[in-house]
Amino acid sequence: MSSLELENVDVIIIGAGPTGLMLACQLSLYGIRFRIFDKSADHTTQSRALVVHARSLEIFDQLGLADEAIARGEIGQGASGFFNGRKRIEIDMNLIRTQNITKYPFMLILEQSQTEELLEEFLVKRGIKIDRQCELIDFVELNDGLIECTIKDIRNTTDERLIKIRTKYLCGCDGAHSKVRKNLQLSFTGNTYQETLFVLDCHVKFFDEENISNTATMQFNMTRSGFCLFFRLKNYANEHRYRVIGTIPHHLLNSINELKFEDIQSSISQHIERKVELYDEIWMSIYRTHHRHVETFSVRNKYFLVGDAAHIHSPVGGQGMNTGLQDAFNLGWKLAFNIQDKVTNNDELLKTYNEERLRVAMELVHSTDRAFAFVTNSHWFIRFVRIRIIPYLYQYIVYPLIKYISYIRDGLFKRLSMLAIHYRLSSFSIGDNSKNDKIQPGDRMPYISTHPNILPTSIDNYDRLCFHFFILINPKHKNRNMAYLFIQFIENHYSDLIQVHQFEYSNETKEIFDAFAVIKDTIGGGFLIRPDQYIAYSTKTFHIQHFTDYFSRYFQSKNLNS
Repeated sequence: MSSLELENVDVIIIGAGPTGLMLACQLSLYGIRFRIFDKSADHTTQSRALVVHARSLEIFDQLGLADEAIARGEIGQGASGFFNGRKRIEIDMNLIRTQNITKYPFMLILEQSQTEELLEEFLVKRGIKIDRQCELIDFVELNDGLIECTIKDIRNTTDERLIKIRTKYLCGCDGAHSKVRKNLQLSFTGNTYQETLFVLDCHVKFFDEENISNTATMQFNMTRSGFCLFFRLKNYANEHRYRVIGTIPHHLLNSINELKFEDIQSSISQHIERKVELYDEIWMSIYRTHHRHVETFSVRNKYFLVGDAAHIHSPVGGQGMNTGLQDAFNLGWKLAFNIQDKVTNNDELLKTYNEERLRVAMELVHSTDRAFAFVTNSHWFIRFVRIRIIPYLYQYIVYPLIKYISYIRDGLFKRLSMLAIHYRLSSFSIGDNSKNDKIQPGDRMPYISTHPNILPTSIDNYDRLCFHFFILINPKHKNRNMAYLFIQFIENHYSDLIQVHQFEYSNETKEIFDAFAVIKDTIGGGFLIRPDQYIAYSTKTFHIQHFTDYFSRYFQSKNLNS
């Protein structure tokens, strides 16, 4: 083996799946020097993760990729539920969509291969290449605080080379078997489910098409034998192309190691108690799913675990890849601000990555664990409830509630689409508002669909390289000058970090006040929006010292003492 001379970068990313690619895209926006390595020769050609939720589409929108993602995927229109072979549930996805929560009120069926291709194209357009067929061998921390990584370049098998590269930060986006996590000797607590699943892409013919709605993007089947899901894939060449996921039929459990497509093909009809034909296999995999997470997402704020390297869980809800994308979105701007010396303390901001995302992962692992356990539990009573009671619960209770009660409908959609995720308990989320206020620090910025002439240009895709302070003012309030003085202070001392957007109450701006739940009879309200679209700080009093004490803990003012 030959060795290359040393190179220094700010960040090394190990793993170029959706999570690593998203982190690379974020860092590229800030001009950060980084390298991204992956063992594979190319991005995956297997679809694997399939669902992109609304929150992830909002992230794609900030990269200018949302429209292209939607064009390459298929919007989930509906689902049909079959229980012991009989259709008992028909779900119209439009029922739970709401136009006042997000620009993307739907679930997008987009194959992981397409997601990776989309993100890689973004990097290529910015002149950034992925170092493929390069494997992390080891890393050590040097006396000067830099991390020296040893990378094996296997692109030329006759002359494998070792790359020595030094970095300030190392990010493990290298999946469930993460080399970064293992070398850091972090435990990956949790368990492996007993059930073995199959996943495959193929073409499907249904002999009961009269029972399948044209809008049914997904079909789920519950039987005594287990469960099976069908996802209709984008019609590139054949409208019968589907992703099929399910438990292994009972009579095949003893031959799992040698299981082939033909085995599933010959038993699928019996398994789901419907006449179905599978043909033209594209790919297939047999796997057991896990529910695990690390005890910390970061070590000494120098090593970071992102995506599946930090948490894995059952496929229920299709939230695994989305969680990884959102991990990367949370971490990217924090790393950039540290590298660009915009912070007062290197650790204060970076430690919030672990604070915020570990809690999200723990809640997700626990919730998907409960859901998966219910779907796969073989106890006679649970199986009876699952197959016999659930259809009636949906028809007579769930459906009327979500159809007629908007609060429940919106809450359900927020949870499914990951828009309900918040960072209220983060040390970075501070405000002088009441705990009873509808909008809290740590919440995602509320969606506003007002005419663009009222809001700053491209409110949904604003300049994400800084913070944005939305100042809402009642121009008739006797203490309104406090708000104007607050704005002047921000512009004088933090204009390099914060862009101010000022709105006075009127009929035209009423929707903005309503979205932020600001009562028009008060002075108003201020909401500091982070680069990742969450509220960092809020105020009703516009007390300058209160804000200064908070913000100076993390960031430098250009001339605070002047």
